[in-house]
Amino acid sequence: MSTRRGFTLVELLMGLIIMGIVGAALARVFISQQRLTVAQVEQASMQSNVRTGTMILANELKELGAGASGGADIKSFSATTLTYRAWRSLAFACRIGLGSVRVRTTPVFGARPIEAVRDSMLVFVEGDPSTNSDDAWVALPITDITNSTCPDGDPALRLGTPSPPNAADVQTDAPVRTFEIMEVAPVLAGGHNWLGARSVTKPGGEPLTPVAGPITVAGLSFSYMDAFGNPTSFRSQVRSIRIVLRGQSDWNVRPGGAIGVPLQPLMDSLVTTVTLRNSRVP
Repeated sequence: MSTRRGFTLVELLMGLIIMGIVGAALARVFISQQRLTVAQVEQASMQSNVRTGTMILANELKELGAGASGGADIKSFSATTLTYRAWRSLAFACRIGLGSVRVRTTPVFGARPIEAVRDSMLVFVEGDPSTNSDDAWVALPITDITNSTCPDGDPALRLGTPSPPNAADVQTDAPVRTFEIMEVAPVLAGGHNWLGARSVTKPGGEPLTPVAGPITVAGLSFSYMDAFGNPTSFRSQVRSIRIVLRGQSDWNVRPGGAIGVPLQPLMDSLVTTVTLRNSRVP
């Protein structure tokens, strides 16, 4: 007969108890690590969204002029909403005709093609080349766009407009900048607040569309400063804009993955200041 002994019932019970304790500890570690990973992913995503929203705003607003001829680039503003002239393309005029401005098809610099009605244009009027006292940017609507040619035979776009400037006051290849009126403001969508944007001048209208976020309930705020860095409520005095964007995570998580901590959204903010173009330092 074999003399090898087996395990007693007490030994089996002790082994099961030890394995249960070790298994529970490992499960607790795995759950905590999973929660920590989820929290880190949400944190990284939220911070990325905040940076993206801030970059979008900064890139749009840095083109605003402090006192551009033909009207201020800022149309209206408040602590949470900003309506402004958004630059879309740069072209060069080859002819000023009756009811139209012709621009060369190349080069045209811009993020998208010029659109009639949605876009307007600023034409640089030189006047007397010997002095700059009469230089000005003249704002004109664009009623229609057709293909045409320049006097030298180069292909052109004919931008229809009701009252173009005097042809004698515009030099050949004078710059023409196109723009549309944009509005940025918070918008509620899908149960979250977002940084929203819309084209005010797009035919048929356009609702605010989420472009970055989610953000907190008070997640977007603007402050407007004059040349001395003091807050101002006068559009003509605005020389810089301070943007605060406060983001939050898509999902509620336990910060740090800690057990027992209630679920809550992660939050972070980013502050940036944009100086308007042509701002003069006193």
